[in-house]
Amino acid sequence: DTFIISTGGASHPETGSTGDGYAWLRELGHNVIEEGGALVPIRTNESWGRRAAGVALKDAKITLYQNDVKQSELRGKVLFTHVGLSGPGILNMSREIGELLKYGPLDVELDLLPDMGYEKVNAALQSLLKEHHTKKIKNALDTLVAPALCPVVLLLAEIDADTPCNSVKREQRIRLMKILKHMRMGVKDLLGMDKAIITAGGVDLTEVDFKTMRSRRCENLYLVGDVL
Repeated sequence: DTFIISTGGASHPETGSTGDGYAWLRELGHNVIEEGGALVPIRTNESWGRRAAGVALKDAKITLYQNDVKQSELRGKVLFTHVGLSGPGILNMSREIGELLKYGPLDVELDLLPDMGYEKVNAALQSLLKEHHTKKIKNALDTLVAPALCPVVLLLAEIDADTPCNSVKREQRIRLMKILKHMRMGVKDLLGMDKAIITAGGVDLTEVDFKTMRSRRCENLYLVGDVL
C-alpha cells in the first residue's frame, strides 16, 4: 500500500548506498538534482604534506584563496592525511571547495596559531629561542606546534632542523613566523564518493511534503534521508 525509499545516497558505496534510489525516482517522474559528494576530504598538491600525515590541529583558521583573492574562511579542527587534509573544518568547507575548483586553481591556507597575531607569534618565538638557546630548534619548536609538524614547518621556513636556537637569524625567525600564520597548500581535488560522508543533490525538495515526507508525484511513496 505504501513504499518508503530510504536507500541513502551514493557516498560510501561499500555500505550498499550505490545511488540506486536516484535512478528509481527518476523513473517515477521525480526531478533529481545531480548528486555529488559532500563533507569530503581534499587532496593537495604538495608532497611535504605526507610528512605531516596523522597530525591533528585542534583549532586552525582555514582560508580559501583563488587567484590570491580570499574567498572564504572558518575555524575548526584539521587533520593532515597521506594525500591532503581532512577533519571537521575541511569537511565543512568541502562543498564550497568543490564549487570553487570549477573556476580554476584553489589554495587552502592554514593559520596554525589563530589566537595569536604577528606580534605575539614573534614574541613567542623570541622567548622560545632564548629559553632553549642550547637546544636544536627542532626540539624547541614543539612548545608552539605539534612535534610531528615541526620538521615540515622548518622545511617550509628553510631552516635546518638541527640549527641551535641561538644561531637562528632574524630573517629565519620572520620566515618561520609567516609559515606558522600562512601555511598554504594547493588543492588538487576532492576525494571520491567513497570518501564522502554524505551526498549532496537528490530529489528536488519542492516535490516532497515535509509534514509527512510523502512524494508530491506518487501518493503512496515516501522519501527520507540522502535521496533528498
